[in-house]
Amino acid sequence: MAKDTSPPATKKDISMLMEEFGKMNDAQERWKGELEDKMDRWKEELREDQKRWKEEMKSHFDVVAENIVHDFASANREEIDVLKDRSKVHEKRIVRLERSVGLVAG
Repeated sequence: MAKDTSPPATKKDISMLMEEFGKMNDAQERWKGELEDKMDRWKEELREDQKRWKEEMKSHFDVVAENIVHDFASANREEIDVLKDRSKVHEKRIVRLERSVGLVAG
């Protein structure tokens, strides 16, 4: 093994090293705090985006649901009109048949 020719560390050297470690630790804590702040802001932005997206989706769903209700109501009215028309046509045919066979139409 190679012989180490450097002098042993003094109390001053150790104190200086501990001071540097302290500075590094302080810098790391500041960085950690900054990172946590950024993460908190990011989380809040994400929550706001999610709320906005939720409201947009709900609004879109409400519009689609209203359109479906309107479409069904229109289809129902149209079907009723068709049935009424058929009923009138059938009524006329029945009256003609009754007359042709000699039955009294009521």
